Amino acid sequence: MTLVEEKKEEKEEKRKIRIISQIDDLIAIQGQDYMKGQLKEVLSYADQIINLAKPEDLQSFIREQEDLIARVKGLQKQREEKKRAKIKAEQEKVRLENIAKLKAELAELEILFNKAFKTEDLSKTGEIIEQSKAILSNLDDDKVRNKWGEFEKKYSDAKVRKELVKSADELIAEFVELKAKFEFEDLKLRLRYLIEQAKNKGIIDYLKKLKELQTDVLAAEKSYIKIRVKVEDLGQKTYLLQENKRYEEAITNCENLLELAKSIDLRERIEEFSKILPQLKQNLKFEILKESITKLNNEGLDFVRKGEISSSLEKFKLIKENLGNYIS
Repeated sequence: MTLVEEKKEEKEEKRKIRIISQIDDLIAIQGQDYMKGQLKEVLSYADQIINLAKPEDLQSFIREQEDLIARVKGLQKQREEKKRAKIKAEQEKVRLENIAKLKAELAELEILFNKAFKTEDLSKTGEIIEQSKAILSNLDDDKVRNKWGEFEKKYSDAKVRKELVKSADELIAEFVELKAKFEFEDLKLRLRYLIEQAKNKGIIDYLKKLKELQTDVLAAEKSYIKIRVKVEDLGQKTYLLQENKRYEEAITNCENLLELAKSIDLRERIEEFSKILPQLKQNLKFEILKESITKLNNEGLDFVRKGEISSSLEKFKLIKENLGNYIS
């Protein structure tokens, strides 16, 4: 070996010793960080040590650091898992605490609900149901949801019952007036609806009363229709009798018609035949006058033919009086 080669080898040896010294220093610092649990820094030093060892083919250092990297990454993974488990446990704790809080709030609302429902304070009951919905939207518990679903149904049924009872009471109060006005269609529609609702909700006391009113309405409507048909029939007969100049019968028919029409408030017919009746009476009066005058005239002529002029004049005088009375 030449002197140059010896010097070169010596230089390489010194350089290698220097690099190993650097690696040892890094390993020492790395060891301190490892003891402190500063794993990120340990990995950083491992990369530096490997980068220094590879050019020198320092396999022992490389393998040692690679093993260390594997261990550190395993520790990091365990640490992350523990961290996630801790976060999950804390979240679960918060979740359970929140559930407990929500259930406690619902328990208080349940007490208030039962109290309000018992006193039939449906306004307050409805407010409580709405408050419960806001809480239930944040609570994933089917059992509790179903429980409050039953409460809401009780409230809904009670509300419908109260409204139904109110409507039934109003109809009962208006019934006589509506029947007197012959508002049968309105009455039948309202009664049909209320009876159906009373059946569905099991309101037996009102159901019986409403059915009685329904029977009353149907009977009243039947009577109304019967009278109306009679009025129309009398109207046709009156016109026919008037046409045939049977005024006395026509007047009787007309008076009967008006009496019936007034009983069911048929205003058009009342107005129509109230105008016809005076005409019929006037026509009857005129026919009576004609018969009377014709009779007196015939009697007067008979007296003239017999030469009883005085008696004849009396008859003609009566004719004049009758005409005067008719005109006045």
